Amino acid sequence: MDENLKIIPFKWELGEEKVSLHIGEYQYDDRLYIGITSHGEDGPEPFADMTVNLPAFSLEPNEAFINGDISRDLLAFIKENKLGKVLPYTVKQGFGKYSVVAFDLEKLKEFDPKGIAEFKKSHDIPDKQPRKQKQKSKGIDR
Repeated sequence: MDENLKIIPFKWELGEEKVSLHIGEYQYDDRLYIGITSHGEDGPEPFADMTVNLPAFSLEPNEAFINGDISRDLLAFIKENKLGKVLPYTVKQGFGKYSVVAFDLEKLKEFDPKGIAEFKKSHDIPDKQPRKQKQKSKGIDR
């Protein structure tokens, strides 16, 4: 197991899980995929897909539809951990209704730096450069 893996609690209707996030892309449309891995006594195992791919709708590269199966718990987790902003609309697909989140890719990078780097490269998204402190100008004697 990766020693630097960020593991945090995920509270849901059946209790609490210790989880990590995995960032990738869906095969179709290369959209943002976020998977959740549970870390229990038996080791890591897949827990849930945070996102779903709905190709009929347009999204920005950092946006994704939230899995409808446990969406209430997922949205609470996203807000609690400041992973992104829940957008003020939902979309309907079949019998489901899906919330949309604009994810903070820099925040997701804390969980899966390699996954985010590959995603950004695939979408030509530049890395944020650290902000340089403005130097105070010193008065010049003339």
